[in-house]
This record gives sequence, C-alpha cells and structure tokens, in this order.
Amino acid sequence: MKGFLLFVVGGVVGAVLTFVFAGAALTGVGAGAGIVTGLKAGACLTVEAAREQGLITADQVDQVLSAAAGQIADTHTPVPDFVGGNAACEQFIADLKQTAAN
Repeated sequence: MKGFLLFVVGGVVGAVLTFVFAGAALTGVGAGAGIVTGLKAGACLTVEAAREQGLITADQVDQVLSAAAGQIADTHTPVPDFVGGNAACEQFIADLKQTAAN
C-alpha cells in the first residue's frame, strides 16, 4: 500500500512539474515566433511604404533591411546582406492582406 501511494504521489508531482516546465518552454517558443513575425511585418511594411512614397527605390530595399538588421544585431555578429528583400516583402504583405481578408 505504501509503495502504491508513493507511486501515485510521484506521478502527480511529475505531471505537475512537467506541465509547469513544458508550459514555460512552449510559451517561450511561441513568444519568439511572434517577435520574429512582428519584426518582419514592421520592417516590410515600413520599406514598402517608403518605396510607395518614392523615398527609396526597389533596389534600396535590401540596403535598408540590412542596415535595420545591423541595428538589431549584436555589434560582434556579422549581419548578412539581404537579397531579394523587395520581392520577399511584397509577397509577405500580400499574404498578410489575404489573411486579414479571410
């Protein structure tokens, strides 16, 4: 009987601890995905608005995105140049609009 009670208590404690620690890990993963999506949306919407206003050209979009990534990144981390950022941003914004329409 004592062994059975230890088994039940151990199972309950294990389940609670798993729920707490797994919940925190999954919350962190979800927050990270949301932050990345938000940064991408903000950057793309900003450069597309600037391009539509004639402030930058389509060729300068990659330069602006690379400079913005350099502002966010650690100074010791090399930032890769963006290639195809204009087309990628246009597709991303089109997807956002389609999602919002549904």
